[in-house]
Amino acid sequence: TGGGDDDTAGSFSTWENTDREDTMGDDDDTASKTMSGGSHSSNSSVDSSSEERKMARKMQGCEIEYSFPHDYHDELEGALMGDDVVENSSSSDDDSDAASEPSKVARRQHSGNNNNNFSRISSRGRSPGAAGKKHAVSVSPIVAVPTNGVGCVVLRENHTFDVIGKIPEVLRKKLFRKNGPLPDQIALGTLGRYYVHFVDGSFFFYGPPSLSKILIKGNKKQTRRGKDRNRGKRGGDDTVSVVSVAFGKHLDDFFVVRSDGAWETNGSLPAGLEGLMKDRKGRADLLWVALGVNNDEWCVRSKGGRVWWEGVSEEADEALTDILAEDGESELKFIDFGTEDTYFLLHK
Repeated sequence: TGGGDDDTAGSFSTWENTDREDTMGDDDDTASKTMSGGSHSSNSSVDSSSEERKMARKMQGCEIEYSFPHDYHDELEGALMGDDVVENSSSSDDDSDAASEPSKVARRQHSGNNNNNFSRISSRGRSPGAAGKKHAVSVSPIVAVPTNGVGCVVLRENHTFDVIGKIPEVLRKKLFRKNGPLPDQIALGTLGRYYVHFVDGSFFFYGPPSLSKILIKGNKKQTRRGKDRNRGKRGGDDTVSVVSVAFGKHLDDFFVVRSDGAWETNGSLPAGLEGLMKDRKGRADLLWVALGVNNDEWCVRSKGGRVWWEGVSEEADEALTDILAEDGESELKFIDFGTEDTYFLLHK
């Protein structure tokens, strides 16, 4: 999949998992090193033994790299580790007696030190060091960490989650409903935008009216062929569902990807992303898309394993380049961008 696009023009970066060796120079072993950015950096990996770091990677099912407000360092590290008890964290009062919950810590929220000081922690090339081997069996792998730059949600394969920092209040209430279902998809944006889909098929969002029509169609798993100019084209009638929602810079900007690889957009796309979609002739083979609000960040992954990106911070660009230069040894699973060059990136 994705053949015929090797000569796509533009300044964005693009890698294909079958052709990385010929297009990259000397590579560092990023799986065993830690790099820090900014004046306030996390150095917990320096204190962790190599054995502990390997344990953490196995526990999480992936490696996690991020840049996020320093005020939430302890809460974030605890959430990424899957600690059963984290200082300053608590289960929702509404859910403490819910018999249907997988565990008492299925839903957690962490307040942090909310003083609007936007120094950042940066962690490159590793998951947090393991606090102890007792977690190795019980912690479900992390599948996504959507962020808006001032808050994030650590979402796991078993649908348990931790909320760190600031997310829209209406979303927080949906997530922490008494006896409510757990989420399997979450997207965060600026301007209060969000999307959440639950395991029972229900979903909620805040965004432009045009997004409502797309989500209702997709989440009812109706058949779509995709005929609009901003929609990936696929012949035949396949039952599809929404698998990726990304919010852009403006209120009306979004990009939705369906399970069959078809996609639909609204508003203004970054110029490089729009050019890529045109050059690929609306090919319906996408796995997910991420959009940001600074410098028109974007990143796209196709089902064939190809990855394109542009406008990201130097740190995120270096991370993406290092990961995709490992000649098939590492796979980009997820990335999301927030304000002030914040990001979360998962790979394995």
